[in-house]
Amino acid sequence: MSRTVSLCALSLTALIATSAVAAVITVPGDYPLIHDAVQAAQPGDVVEVAAGTYTDCTHETEGPGTTPACVIMKSGVTLRGAGTGATIIDAQGLGRGIFVEYVEDCRIENLQVRNAFAAAYGAGILLRHVGLDVVVSDVLVTLCTDGGVICYDEGSPTLIRVDCVGNEAKQGGGLAIEEDSSPWVIDCLIDANEAPSGAGIFVRNGSDAYISRCTVTNNVINADWGQGGGLFIADSAPTITLCDISGNSALGNGGGVAYQLGAGGTLAGCTITDNTLDNSWCYGGGVAIDSSDPLIEGCVIVGNRCVDPWSDGAGVHALYDPVATLRNCTIADNVGSTSGGLGSGVYSYDSAIVVDKCIIAYNTLGAGIFCEDGDAPTVSCCDIYGNEGGDTPCGTDGGGNFTLEPLFCGAGDYLLQAGSPCATGCDGALIGAKPADCGATGADDAPRSPAQLIGNYPNPFNPSTTIVFRLDEPGAADVRIFDVAGRTLTTFTWSDLPAGRHEAVWNGRTADGQQAASGVYFYELDALNTQQSRRMILIK
Repeated sequence: MSRTVSLCALSLTALIATSAVAAVITVPGDYPLIHDAVQAAQPGDVVEVAAGTYTDCTHETEGPGTTPACVIMKSGVTLRGAGTGATIIDAQGLGRGIFVEYVEDCRIENLQVRNAFAAAYGAGILLRHVGLDVVVSDVLVTLCTDGGVICYDEGSPTLIRVDCVGNEAKQGGGLAIEEDSSPWVIDCLIDANEAPSGAGIFVRNGSDAYISRCTVTNNVINADWGQGGGLFIADSAPTITLCDISGNSALGNGGGVAYQLGAGGTLAGCTITDNTLDNSWCYGGGVAIDSSDPLIEGCVIVGNRCVDPWSDGAGVHALYDPVATLRNCTIADNVGSTSGGLGSGVYSYDSAIVVDKCIIAYNTLGAGIFCEDGDAPTVSCCDIYGNEGGDTPCGTDGGGNFTLEPLFCGAGDYLLQAGSPCATGCDGALIGAKPADCGATGADDAPRSPAQLIGNYPNPFNPSTTIVFRLDEPGAADVRIFDVAGRTLTTFTWSDLPAGRHEAVWNGRTADGQQAASGVYFYELDALNTQQSRRMILIK
């Protein structure tokens, strides 16, 4: 009998504790200040902040006399605003906006941070010593003068739809990723920021970030010889995929992207266009590679310019070893400077860069490929055609090169016509970044589905991952988890969801509670007469 009473009492205690964890704390209803509400919250609590501007930047972040912040986050707490145009944290130039350090499993979402400044790491949001379970989503960071978002010293959060717009910094105007930090940066906008280096995104010192589906545009280097108008990468190996890097400018190397000091990683499926070098003796209007070995694959590198005298390598400039690789890239319509004019497509200076299955065409004020001094590139299976300074490949001829009109679909459209020699020009393999598919509707032009499966994070994951989807109108929804054989592990079902963003957290277990093995799995959204699926990886 006593055992039964004890178990009942224990169950009641657990129920009370569970209920306490699920509290919603409102600002200004329960607390007038956001920081006070966060500090009062327990793990699992949600702090909901009503529309308004909040200006309390008085909370010292690292002890007495240290830089203040408007909000200091706690583990397990969700800070949620009413929208990026409604809930505004304004630091008024007095310190950091939100300070996130040594916390786990917390979220910041649906708000704006602006006007942050401090002499050191005075960002709108500063994240240190955190992992991917710290998630910042649907946040606008703007008008900050020591950086928009800084991930520093093992700061590895998940950033989803974080817009860094109109910020300035000493380095990394929009987003800085430094000192062994490896965040996931997904669907973010990095626009109109300024800095002396890495005006858009700055990555250095062992920071192997994952950056996907981001737009990095209109960022400006504001100091002579500053590098990386869009991105600056040094001594790091980030994975950068499916990004638009356009309209950026530099006063040093790398109008679009600059790799420096042993950098590596992958730049894949990106569009690098309309970036400029606005100073003399600078290199790499699209991409500059200095003593680095990235793999640049499937990228469209077009319309980049060297504006001032003696600048060169309007498309890609490679300098020194180790050996970088350009594979299946389309490098076209780049414009060298009038007094440089050596290699407006690819310029290799003492570099053994590998150039494989690339289209190098219609570049002006310079040759398709130009080699100078020392080591020279290996060029294979490339179509080098219509370049103002000549189409003869330099360096080592790896075979399979030719000079034929690539037959693009049209001006500014780098898909190929059906009869293009590049469609199957290398023993049946595609040359260039785009297939033969004129008239294809790009994803950006397709009619918007009423239900969108946005993705999951983290991915790979252990032990759990969050699946995110959006409904444009109310309705029922199912999210099914299944393995490579099509067997269903579990299904999340909602009979009536409102329009908007929704999440499902999968704990890596089947419907009957069994732990799934490591491997590849799929998740499928079925909602509003739409089915979409994606892949994820469970690791142990």
